[in-house]
Amino acid sequence: MSRIRVSLGERSYPIYLADSYRLLPKALRRAGLQPWGVVVSHASLVKRFGQELLTPLRRAGWRLETITVAESERAKSSASAEGVLRLLAKRTAMRTPVLLAFGGGVVGDVTGFVAAVFRRGVPYVQLPTTLLAQVDSAIGGKVGVDLPEAKNAVGAFYQPRLVFSHVKLLRHLPRRQRRSGLAEIIKYAAIADPRLFAFLEEHLPACRLGTLQVDRVMVQRCSRIKARIVAQDERETRGIRTALNFGHTLGHALEAATGYRRFTHGEAIAIGMACASRLSVRLGLLPAAEHARLLRLLVGAGLPTTTGGISRAAIRSALARDKKFVRGAMRWVLLKRIGKAVVRESVPTTLVRQVIREHVT
Repeated sequence: MSRIRVSLGERSYPIYLADSYRLLPKALRRAGLQPWGVVVSHASLVKRFGQELLTPLRRAGWRLETITVAESERAKSSASAEGVLRLLAKRTAMRTPVLLAFGGGVVGDVTGFVAAVFRRGVPYVQLPTTLLAQVDSAIGGKVGVDLPEAKNAVGAFYQPRLVFSHVKLLRHLPRRQRRSGLAEIIKYAAIADPRLFAFLEEHLPACRLGTLQVDRVMVQRCSRIKARIVAQDERETRGIRTALNFGHTLGHALEAATGYRRFTHGEAIAIGMACASRLSVRLGLLPAAEHARLLRLLVGAGLPTTTGGISRAAIRSALARDKKFVRGAMRWVLLKRIGKAVVRESVPTTLVRQVIREHVT
């Protein structure tokens, strides 16, 4: 088991990378958590892997209940969060539970949001089970739910007490979920780690298929990058953490414009990265050869770089409601080179629309 620290003063916490849940009880004790909690997950995940999680915890004296949410992006909603909150209110009278988010990004975001608002804040732990969640969404304390009008429109910064990534579980991921996670890994490489980018290019077949060796490398490298960025800019007030939104401006708009039904998060972000990269070239920031390199990696990973059949009016409406606006201007995360991102607010609207038309036909 390896350990990475997210350094945030009194809110600091560890990220553990392990091959089983055998050492999870010890990690929870180190965090000073009382052994009573509620596991929030999907019914299918509990059925398939629940005993692997629950057995070592119960042997260590943990008393646990389970609450399940629907298994889709649409479960990341205020209605879903309210359902969890009401069940907690019924089941945890006179006790303060530890919430354990056992699942992917939807479970992690909903559980973290519930933890932030239930009784004005209860401790929670991230137990991410998908590649995307292990490399990105479980780390950093951004929690929340979507509205029909905009993704992540309601939320908070609320840090977990620890993150425990069982890397071996990733071998069971469906191919589409793996590709979705690869999109976020490509994002990290594009904005902050040219060596990781080269690793992905060299080992792309293994990354797509999934082997324990490459999964460990990807999860560890991305976790370290995110831990470093979050430690420097926890609440995205210094412009450092904003770089993590590369591809997310258009990506989130595509998700909202299609009712969170058509794309996985990674698929939408892949299209968003392709668009932002092309925009970087048009602005004279990024060499065309670097843009082509990014497109090759996205396509090689099985991810889309263009799409069609979506109302441009719906996309413009979603973009207008994006929470990344500052002083009335939209912030675009762009590239100067592979491994170096920049944030720009003064991007001409006409150029943005032109580039979007090239990726959303």
